[in-house]
Formats: sequence, structure tokens, C-alpha cells
Amino acid sequence: MIVPVGKWCSFDTTSSTARKYMTLPHAFHDHPGFTVVWFATYALCMVPEIILSRRLHSGEDAQKSDRGSKVIVIVAANLAVAIGFVMAIAFPRFSLGATWKTVFAAGIVVWLGGTIFRWYSIRTLGRFFTYDVAVSPGQHVVEDGPYRWLRHPAYLGSLLGEIGFGMTLTNSLAMLLPPICLAAAYIYRIRIEEQSLLKGLGTPYREYMERTWCLIPFLF
Repeated sequence: MIVPVGKWCSFDTTSSTARKYMTLPHAFHDHPGFTVVWFATYALCMVPEIILSRRLHSGEDAQKSDRGSKVIVIVAANLAVAIGFVMAIAFPRFSLGATWKTVFAAGIVVWLGGTIFRWYSIRTLGRFFTYDVAVSPGQHVVEDGPYRWLRHPAYLGSLLGEIGFGMTLTNSLAMLLPPICLAAAYIYRIRIEEQSLLKGLGTPYREYMERTWCLIPFLF
């Protein structure tokens, strides 16, 4: 495969040198069926997210205290995708061997499963879910569905989706680094969000924190 690099030069990724130092992930290299599945999954997971991110904002009468966390999460999510592809392409020695198809399939399942869990969590929270950190008038503690055990299940769904995304790149570094990048952003956002909810909802939310896990059951 000849990849154009500049106006007057190109890079042959089929050469032995190219394969040694740089190569596309398994699913994007001579496997069109896997490529179609990957892009279809990406579209299913990301297009609704992009649409809703432009619509679900807090009202003018909400107590807003985002402190840049929305932007940080968006940047981290996009950076995680970029890091995943860079790791998979630039470090082929960390690519998986004969098991890559199994890992790819499992990654698709985890990616979709995490996304479904995220949307279920958002639907459960209803009108109180916004992409910016804010407390709406009349807001109360929601303990239905996954919120019975977790305070931030939608973020867990996103992290599961990121793990699944990394798995589809079938590279050890690509599986490890993107979720870490997104998790760091979510930890910052959770701290901001819980401070806002404690201030806005008071004792009911403090008591809710005492009987629930933050993000991962039995761990955090």
C-alpha cells in the first residue's frame, strides 16, 4: 500500500521496513469486512453522542459550576482515540498475534455494551442529565436503575466503550493508554460534579454518597 506523505514523496507500507516500524491495525489491513464493522460501530456509538452533546445543556436558571470539565472530557476523549491509533500504527511489535480476531470481536461487544449502558444511564437520569456540570431547579437525588449502586454509571459506560475501542485496535498499548487518558479526565470531572451536587442538593446527596460506589462497584 502506497501512502502519500507529501507533495513529491510517498511511503510504501508494504515494504519490510514499513511493516517493522509502522503498520495499520489488523482490522484495517486487508480485512474489509472488519473495517466495515469497525466504522459501523463507531458511527452507532458516536453520532448520537455528538447530536445530544449539542442539545442537552443546562437551563439559564441552573446553578452552573463546570470549571472547564466539559471541555477537558471532550479533549480527552478525542485524544484517547488519537493515542489509540498512534500506538497501534507506530508500535506494531505490540500487536496481538493469532488471537486478534477474537479480541476484535470481544472489543466490538464491549464497545457497544458500554455505549448501551451509558445511554440507559442517561435515560434513567432524564432531564437532570446535562453535558455541563449544573444543578437544575427542582433537581433531586435519582436512585433508579444503575444509580441505585453507582453515582456516575454513564461515565462507566463511556470507559467501557473506550476499553472496547482499544481492543478493536488489537494492540496492547492501544488497549491500555486510551482508557487511562479518559479516566483521568473523568476523575477530575467527578470531583467537580460531586462538589456541585453537594452544594446544590445538600444532605440527601451526602447520604447517597455514603451508600453508593462512585464509578466502579466494590473498587471506587
